[in-house]
Amino acid sequence: MDSDNYFRPVNPEEMTAFDKVFELIAEHTTDMVCIHDSENTIRFATPSSKAILGYKPDEIIGKKLTDFLSADFINEMDFSTLKRFFDHPEARIRYQVEHGEGRLRWLETTFTYFGRDPQKDYTLLTSTRDITESVHLTDDLMEALSKEQEISRFKSNLYSVASHEFKTPLAVIQANIEILRIKRSEKVLENAIGSIEEEVDRLNNMIADMLELKKLTTGQTSFRPELIDITELIEEVVDQNIRKAYPEARISFTHKGNPQKIKADYTLLRFVIGNLVGNACKFSDKKGKVDISVEFGQDKVDIIVKDYGIGIPEEEQSSIFRSFYRAKNVGNVQGTGVGLAIVKEFVDLHTGKVGLISNPGKGSTFTVSLPK
Repeated sequence: MDSDNYFRPVNPEEMTAFDKVFELIAEHTTDMVCIHDSENTIRFATPSSKAILGYKPDEIIGKKLTDFLSADFINEMDFSTLKRFFDHPEARIRYQVEHGEGRLRWLETTFTYFGRDPQKDYTLLTSTRDITESVHLTDDLMEALSKEQEISRFKSNLYSVASHEFKTPLAVIQANIEILRIKRSEKVLENAIGSIEEEVDRLNNMIADMLELKKLTTGQTSFRPELIDITELIEEVVDQNIRKAYPEARISFTHKGNPQKIKADYTLLRFVIGNLVGNACKFSDKKGKVDISVEFGQDKVDIIVKDYGIGIPEEEQSSIFRSFYRAKNVGNVQGTGVGLAIVKEFVDLHTGKVGLISNPGKGSTFTVSLPK
């Protein structure tokens, strides 16, 4: 029988019982079944090709499955590599196509060889189904699992920090209470109250960091940009917060360029500035020098915080913005290791960038670049 006419319609009167069963299967199968020649060219396709690929069988005869691959999928992999997958397929291949109706769909094809004899006209049978919904469901499940794992890690790290970092200020508070029970002179009372207030402030700051990180982790952080005067905000943070916590620190503030307001979230940016300047003081000597400068450019504003403290080891600088990460050289300096992680997230919300240059023993420079 002529191979080109092998799949021609059969006269109903000449159809055998087998022919009728074959026709029923071909007409009603939901998967797209194709028969290919030795060049992988499609020689036969079931009517389900219209649903799977968006084309009727006669529109895909003479084409190959690779002719329908989406541009994005081709760009992700070298096309010659893709052709190798289709020319020498494994049992199953998943790929993305451009559906005839203009949609991107994910397909899964299984391959069955009749034989590898190039003299045969029909050497390969493929069965293809649409798995788009399954792929999207898998992506959603993986995203949900990732969030659950992140929350689980957050809880684990939170318990670890609570059991270690919170112990010290609580122990100091308890010790001062015990001293007051024994002796209540004016000087002892003044020292004890001052120490307790300092530790309470420290606890409040740590708890505030934890709450901010929790909101970030659970997607509850709000972003409300408004026009803000950066220089005024920095002066406010330094005067109201930093000088109170680090009264002996030598802090300088300068700016370059033409000062102008930028659109930013006041609360988030206040945290960013407070954390970076606070860290600069915390990881320097009590009377350490901290330089703050703002550079106004054409398209962006750079906030630069430079200290001359302990610095950060080079091998740890890439991890410094991770939640709960603390460099090995921090010693007894207290902290939760979440402040810089929050800083990076807040800067990202502004579509800005935060950079770091640091040398152990010589200090660190953090630069926050915000678009105007």
